[in-house]
Amino acid sequence: MSFLKPSLLFLSIVVGIVVTSCDSPPEISNATLINNPNEHVPLAGILSFTSDTPVRATLTITDGEKSQTVTPDPSFSLDHKIPVLGLRPDKTYAVVLSVTDEKQQSIVVDTLKITTPPLPEDFPPIRLTAIEKDALEPGITLINLFRWTGPFDDDKNWGMLVGLDEDGEVVWYYQSDFGIAEGRRMRNGNLFFGGHSDGRMYEVDMLGNTLNLWQPSGVLDELPQNSIAVDTDCFHHDVIELPSGNFLGLGLEVIRYEDFPLELPPGTKRGAVNTANDEIIEFARDGSTVRKYSVANILDPERLGEGSMSRSFYEEVYKNTYDSLEIPIDLTHSNDIYYIEEEDAALVSSYNHCVIYKVDMKTGEIIWMLGDDYGWQKPWSDKLLTAVGDVTWPCHQHGLEMTPRGTLLMFDNGGSRSMPGQEGALTPDKMYSRAVEYRIDEEAGTVEEVWTYGPEQEHFSSVFICDADYMPETGNVLITDGGRFMDDEGNPMNTFGGHQWGRVFEVTYEDDPRKVWEVEIKDPDERYSIYRAQKLKSLYPGLDEPTG
Repeated sequence: MSFLKPSLLFLSIVVGIVVTSCDSPPEISNATLINNPNEHVPLAGILSFTSDTPVRATLTITDGEKSQTVTPDPSFSLDHKIPVLGLRPDKTYAVVLSVTDEKQQSIVVDTLKITTPPLPEDFPPIRLTAIEKDALEPGITLINLFRWTGPFDDDKNWGMLVGLDEDGEVVWYYQSDFGIAEGRRMRNGNLFFGGHSDGRMYEVDMLGNTLNLWQPSGVLDELPQNSIAVDTDCFHHDVIELPSGNFLGLGLEVIRYEDFPLELPPGTKRGAVNTANDEIIEFARDGSTVRKYSVANILDPERLGEGSMSRSFYEEVYKNTYDSLEIPIDLTHSNDIYYIEEEDAALVSSYNHCVIYKVDMKTGEIIWMLGDDYGWQKPWSDKLLTAVGDVTWPCHQHGLEMTPRGTLLMFDNGGSRSMPGQEGALTPDKMYSRAVEYRIDEEAGTVEEVWTYGPEQEHFSSVFICDADYMPETGNVLITDGGRFMDDEGNPMNTFGGHQWGRVFEVTYEDDPRKVWEVEIKDPDERYSIYRAQKLKSLYPGLDEPTG
């Protein structure tokens, strides 16, 4: 991928004083505005200046069509290096700098200018297909993309985070030379994301500079330079920042069983096998393990789900450790974790088991399980929630979160809506996905389904990845329908093996929800999937809140 090389833009400043105080106003010097030198984030600038007294800066940024006024950092200081964010490609922007000192005296700085490069020719095509501006959650929609080289082969040398405004226009992006999992905002304002194909975790600022790299150390003889070792084989799917500043995520270990089922139900063949077993791991910023629980000690290790016998997902992790016949099977395929601070508990999703379970993080014990009761034996069957009213159990679900209503929201991928050996599996033409909300009465051990967006509104099916997020200001739900497939004629497919594409859309929270925004990424030549999306109040770190 090629970028236009940014040129530095050093501009003189004319200062106008707009104060009535008899005190001397602050003096500004060495003010410059340059294009971001980091080619990973080309749609950004850096505004630098010094002042003789502590001041804070306010920027008014306009390209003649759209404008924004921001105060990126409310603190006062002498030396300033401010990211200029929210810039559209191939535009010339006027940036007006004004500063205020601790005595509320202000100086307005004449306009500085910056020109952004155009998007690369091979940038993914993003098309706005629906918008109802008055009903939208305000902010920037941050999506992460990964690309495919074929029906089953992801491009391990390409990844992208993209920020879109309400009109679906690109206002920020981060381009990497590795696959990227979901990007989340940290409490310090940086972005935190996993390498989709290398199992690492990255901390990156909004200008694209890598600040920290956490490296799973379990299968490596030598760690990459400047990385922080963490005692697990691989991070996968989800790692979140905790209020304490520690991290909680899904790691991996290998457990060998000498007498284990070797066939999906109703098969009876048994023998020796290596299992890629999930770990729930909390670790500190220095990489040290705070606590760790093996999922093999939480869920029934012999309950096999669709995909439990597959070796392909973690083949890249273990290819240098085991020969092809000994590559561990993907037993539970945990794919999401959500932390409940007030209870010190975690919600975990198992894709292969089609179950969500709540874990007491003080003991590692299951509190409850949400899912179909098929195949669960005691003591796990005693933990299953009982349905109240009409409840459709989730299947191959992703994107768990608790809402301010005290409900559980998720993307229910659906698949065949069955477990191996279970009757009633849906054929591909009947498969459907949905966003769904459940209310759980933990004391009574019950669950009811309270809201959904799915086949009653529109039929769609994503058999992997995806997300559903509660929007705090409007109550809307942001849905990532990112794992779509189509055949050579462009017709929808509900199974793996077609041409990948995805979309993100926002719907109202009503009995009959309506779509108020949608973008799709569908390219007849390139294959793209969207892992997850989220809404940021602002691209500026100090104006947004962390997500988890």
